[in-house]
Amino acid sequence: MCVLGVLAVIAAVLWVTGGLKETPKQPVKQPGKALDLGLFTVTVRDARIGTADAGFGSERERFLIVRMRVENRGKETEQLGPGGLADGVVALTKTGKWVKPDEVEGTAGGAETDAVQPGLPVEASVMWKMGPADSPRKLTVGLRKWKYEQGFTDSDFNWIVQRENDVLAGRLTLPVAPMTEQPGPEPGASAPRPTVSGP
Repeated sequence: MCVLGVLAVIAAVLWVTGGLKETPKQPVKQPGKALDLGLFTVTVRDARIGTADAGFGSERERFLIVRMRVENRGKETEQLGPGGLADGVVALTKTGKWVKPDEVEGTAGGAETDAVQPGLPVEASVMWKMGPADSPRKLTVGLRKWKYEQGFTDSDFNWIVQRENDVLAGRLTLPVAPMTEQPGPEPGASAPRPTVSGP
């Protein structure tokens, strides 16, 4: 009789908590809410099409840009690009493949930066190159978890991004804002001088 009572309690608890459902491999998250990735706390803001310099001396190129606020929860300075944040952010292609960003830029305290220090939030732009005619209306972004653990080939503990089996800490589908065209100067008009505005 006691066993039946225990089973009834367990069944009721499982029913209330959702049963024995497996945690989804790619839980859906909403933009604007902070997401704990282990090493970083990331708040995805929005996605848009824009242009940026693709490298030294090159022309500006079109990118799909995801803006996010990034906080470093570790004790060391971490890169925004390869070896850092970029390793844990992916976008879903039309063919169903997750791809890393081509570039990541950031600003902290009004200055450009390529790193995020503990305790100093960074506004980051994570970017994927686009073709001249590409204009997606939606973008699905995946954020991977980081764990503080020993590496496969060494005994040191480090923050390591978790890439196994396409498991994500969060999956967000964002509407993509189209690129707004900047009107060019009238033919024969002098080019405006750049101005700097105060904070």
